[in-house]
Amino acid sequence: MNKCLFIIFLLITLSTSCCFIDPVTCAQNLSQKGKFADAIKILENEYKNQPNSIPIKSLLAQAYSDYGLALCQDTNKPPKIKYPMAKEQFAMAIALNPYLKDAKDMYEMIEKIQESFRVNNVN
Repeated sequence: MNKCLFIIFLLITLSTSCCFIDPVTCAQNLSQKGKFADAIKILENEYKNQPNSIPIKSLLAQAYSDYGLALCQDTNKPPKIKYPMAKEQFAMAIALNPYLKDAKDMYEMIEKIQESFRVNNVN
């Protein structure tokens, strides 16, 4: 009985948190679940501790880019709110990895959308 309870406890713990997994793997799991802000916090901390780590830098850049894309697709936020937020994420991604083509393309697209808003006086 105790063994069964322990296994259930372990399964619940593993499915709800990352406490038994290294931080980078935890961040990757969070990103896969769409919890980009949480993943970014973990990766930013890891990047501060290991600023020369190319894998961490790459994962952080990708997490910023993925979060930016998720913000663009968020139907609960109006364009005037979500696009500046997304643009900031893409800018951070590009700063870490200037070769992220998707982030560059999305950043440029948002700039065009924002310019269109200004030209057409869209509030």
